Order: sequence, then C-alpha cells, then structure tokens
Amino acid sequence: MTLSMAKGLVLDADTCKTQQNIKQVEADDFDIKFASSREEFNRSAANGSVDFVIIHELPNTKGLDLVNEVRQVAPVMPMILLCEAASGTWAQSASYPQLEVVNIEAPPQEIRHRISKLLQFKPRHSLPKTRTVVDPLPVLRSKSGRLDAERISLYFGITLSDLARGLNKSYSTIHKTPDAPALQASLYPFERIASAIKIITGGKLEQGLKIWLNAPNKAFPASLPVELIKQGHASMLADMLEDVLLGHPG
Repeated sequence: MTLSMAKGLVLDADTCKTQQNIKQVEADDFDIKFASSREEFNRSAANGSVDFVIIHELPNTKGLDLVNEVRQVAPVMPMILLCEAASGTWAQSASYPQLEVVNIEAPPQEIRHRISKLLQFKPRHSLPKTRTVVDPLPVLRSKSGRLDAERISLYFGITLSDLARGLNKSYSTIHKTPDAPALQASLYPFERIASAIKIITGGKLEQGLKIWLNAPNKAFPASLPVELIKQGHASMLADMLEDVLLGHPG
C-alpha cells in the first residue's frame, strides 16, 4: 500500500485536543478525517472505505471494548488506540493483532510511525473466491496427521465433554480415539474457524482465537462464540468467519 494514499478515520472523545495532534500526523502521508458519530465510524470501518482507524478512549467505554466493537465489523482493520499513560489497556492489549496503543500525549511523528508500521501488514491476498480446502493446522492434528479432538478442545478452551456434546457424540467415543477417521468430518469446522482466525490476526492464532471465542459478537448477541460451539454450531461460525474474509459478511 502506498502510504500517501492511506485513508484514516478518527473516533475521538476530545476532538479539540486530539484534532490538532492528528492534523500534524496527517502531513503529506495520510488523509485523515474525523467521524461525526460512532455509527459513522463503525460503518466506514465495515465497508472498507478507510485503510486504518484511530480511536481515543471514550468517557463511558473502555478502549479495548471499542476495539472489539470494530473487530466485529472489520476483523483485519489496522487500529491506533490513544490512551492515557496510566490506562490499564496497555498490558491487556499486548497480544491484540493489528493494534498499536499510543500515549495520547505522544508526538505526531510517533503516531505516524505506528500507523506506517500497521500498514506494512497485509492480509493474505490469495484468499479463495469461494470456500475451499483449508490449510492443515498442525496444532490441531495428532502425529497421524488427523484432526485430534483432545488438541481441539485444549486449543478452543473447552472440555472434551463439551466438545462431545457439541458434536453429538459420546464422551467415551471421543476419549478412546480422539483422532479417529470417523470424527474427521465433524472436527473439520474447528480447523476452518482456526484457519480464518489465523488469517484475521496475521498469524497470532492462539491469543486471537481466545479473544474471538470470548468476546461478544453482534451477530449473536445472546451467546458468546465459545458457547455456540458447545451448542454444536461450529459450522455456522466457520461459515460466518469465511464470509467475512471473502468480503460479504452477513
């Protein structure tokens, strides 16, 4: 991406204070606008009309809650989160993909550097036009090369009993031979989910998966993704994530 063409959008709690700093960030490198509302901000992030976003923690909303809100509509959007130096967000955000946390008092050149750093990351451009075979993930497979229910339960943070119920299988069947050939079709949606999260997070699969599984999702307001998996809806979640990657979330 040519940085001189990069477009950014700001969601700001203190426009007067931040606007002056951001205008200096803009310089000749970026075209940065301020959102008139939170709704406009999320809409622009979702439809891909901007290349990155800048968020200033709002009075009644924690910064990482805002980040998660944007992640629901724009999973790979590069984000700058402006925080006070004493904010607890710093430690919590260390493993968040495509996110740079910056002190609100940072000089413009520091913010500009962080934006440029984010824009160096490019999601995999070879994504399929339609759903195809997912790249095998060794972390979910046994030495035989087959998907392993025990590894999947560990990686997804659920018990083997929960996994068995979600698959409508008996615990004894899964526990006896967790990588049985007869289980492969039932376990495949979990690899689809993990593969999509790996792409979305730029390779930070383990932490990214934990965050996604346990973060509220507007598409399913009544249940967290991890609960839906326990209820047997792994295929539906895999479809949703692949739709996001293909550019037509619904």
